[in-house]
Amino acid sequence: MKYLYRTKFIQIIFFFTSTIICGQNIKSPLKIPINLSGTFGELRNTHFHSGIDIKTKGKIGLKVYSVDDGNIIRIRIDKGGYGKSLYIKHPNGIISVYAHLKKFSKKIESHIKSLQYKNKTYEIDEFPETGELNVESGDLIGYSGNTGSSSGPHLHFELRDSKTNEPLNPLKFGLDVIDTIKPKINSLYLYKVYSDGSYDFIEKIKIKKIKNGNYIASPIKQTGMLGIGINYFDKQNKSYSKNGIYSIDFMMENLSIFNYQMDRISFDDKKFLNLMVDYKNWFHKKKRIQKLFVHPKSKYSFLKTSDLSGIFNISKDKKYTGNIELKDYLGNKTSLTLSFEGVTNDSVYSKIEKKLIHTEFEYTFKLNKVSVYFPKQTFYNSVRFNIKKKDDTLDLGKDIHPVRNSFEINFNVLNKDSLFIKKGFIAKLNKKNNPIYLKTKKENSNWSIKTNKLARYTLSIDTIAPYVKAINFKKDKWISDLKKLKLTIKDDISGVKSIEGTINGTWILLEHEPKNNTITYDFSDINFKSGKHLLSIKVLDLNGNKYEYKTVFYKKY
Repeated sequence: MKYLYRTKFIQIIFFFTSTIICGQNIKSPLKIPINLSGTFGELRNTHFHSGIDIKTKGKIGLKVYSVDDGNIIRIRIDKGGYGKSLYIKHPNGIISVYAHLKKFSKKIESHIKSLQYKNKTYEIDEFPETGELNVESGDLIGYSGNTGSSSGPHLHFELRDSKTNEPLNPLKFGLDVIDTIKPKINSLYLYKVYSDGSYDFIEKIKIKKIKNGNYIASPIKQTGMLGIGINYFDKQNKSYSKNGIYSIDFMMENLSIFNYQMDRISFDDKKFLNLMVDYKNWFHKKKRIQKLFVHPKSKYSFLKTSDLSGIFNISKDKKYTGNIELKDYLGNKTSLTLSFEGVTNDSVYSKIEKKLIHTEFEYTFKLNKVSVYFPKQTFYNSVRFNIKKKDDTLDLGKDIHPVRNSFEINFNVLNKDSLFIKKGFIAKLNKKNNPIYLKTKKENSNWSIKTNKLARYTLSIDTIAPYVKAINFKKDKWISDLKKLKLTIKDDISGVKSIEGTINGTWILLEHEPKNNTITYDFSDINFKSGKHLLSIKVLDLNGNKYEYKTVFYKKY
């Protein structure tokens, strides 16, 4: 049996540096049983998950506690990403991270709000001095929420090595999770693999669950260099979430050819996420198939060995056996037994050898007032796709090829009217043909963007300003009982760029939540005099359209 080995991967990683005490326990950040909606290292659409997601019973506002003594080294408030997050450095060299918070504890909230008012901004990234904000183990530091890019209430919790900033698996530090459930394997896929790392789907292989809870695959009859892909999930007791796996070991003829264990990852791993999945199925058909073979241009910090690729060679008229073992952190195992027979079957797949774009060359395509420039190494492999143009729309086909480096699209807008020149832009069209605003570089009649997606691009225009509407109050009414003002804010195309609010000419902090298009103001921030108040909110969208909302309300303080 021959195996195709790769030598361009990083050396064996060490799970803990000398600054980290292996096996040291921490307190739980929540005083409820830990149920997970996300596991460490699992594959997400844009990254490997750098922590664990702890369920908060579908609620916001649960108390969050520091897991150990330490000092707060970072407080960040972002409309996207981690939302409201907190970073604490501990004496043992570990940094704990708490994300998507609703708000911070009183002391921290007061500290950060003073900075928001000083800088007149909602979004802020603060790095307190050492010793400025100390905490002890078990101190209240905030309340769980759903801020940022969170898709539902939960606490995102991380542990990092302070020397390398590399995320560590929090379950290795004594957090108690009840899990007696074995991982599940949904489906198995076979691929033809080529020396440059490209691959063709051959077939879906039938699998059957056997009495002990493991699986056996139908005999695979094929020859040549092959790779395997699987669709799987893991669950914990009292949780319906389908999560990622802790470790995978793929063996052929009792030799491990692909093996990893999620104890530590690097943020650089996400650069190669698209190479660890069947990209076409993952992003086009939304079918999550993880490849158990490695692209020669990828590097992953978590692979246990540096010279194994997961690619194997099946020779004609020979038989082989294989096994895939999935294991969760609590040691629950599931295995899938494979058998191969070397039978030539060229009709199963058809490899198109002709390539439109070779990765080692650069290309410029010109199509009547539109051009596309692909620099060298735009793609990981040589690819083939059609480039078409109709009216003002450039069609690069479906997003089925992962892009390594951005490429450039240029539109010539000569003879367009002055309004379009001022308010137009290059947009990406979604599946419903709606334009998605893209920041466009304008140099006279030549407009350009840089992108990393094959899609449809067109010229579009946005002349419509955002709008603001009150939710919990009415104009010229007394609202003395209200603790907060709440308003709706929307922009149809380009999106909100900035919001500035004042009461009686004094700047106020407006908390923007893009997920539900709301802005809120907390009356406890400033003590105004009782009586009549003028509220003004100025909004600017990404395309430069402005709107000012004004209203009057009455309130006793």
